Amino acid sequence: MPVTDHQIATLRAQLTGRIDEHRRLLSQMDIATANQYLSLATAAFFEAALRRFVRDGSPVDDAEIIEFVTSVRLRLGDPDDLDAQTAETLIKIAVEKSPVEAQNGISADAANGTRIILLSGMVGDLDLTPDQLEEFLNAARRMTDTAFA
Repeated sequence: MPVTDHQIATLRAQLTGRIDEHRRLLSQMDIATANQYLSLATAAFFEAALRRFVRDGSPVDDAEIIEFVTSVRLRLGDPDDLDAQTAETLIKIAVEKSPVEAQNGISADAANGTRIILLSGMVGDLDLTPDQLEEFLNAARRMTDTAFA
């Protein structure tokens, strides 16, 4: 099933800090649609990680990933809401510095929650214009649609 405009609007609301709108749109989804939305958010995480942490075709140094994770933790009301090791591992997997197996031992809920927090931080750091945000959302949509074609 292709990504819907409703799912894109939900992710756009999340990434632009319109939390009430995000929750309202998310609450309108059934289980299957919400699961696909999670796939879209995961694709967006990978897209953001590639844009943020790959330069000239190569991943950045670990120190830059650690610095980013630290900055996101400091932005949170409670830094303990984001486990640094989990966050660093998921970013390294996304940019192919670590194998997918490095995620073993991280629960699906922890991975999904961590990706959502990191996604918001990465998109915020990218400081996208409205047109760039639409291009980013379309790239995540294509990635999701391709994965489930």
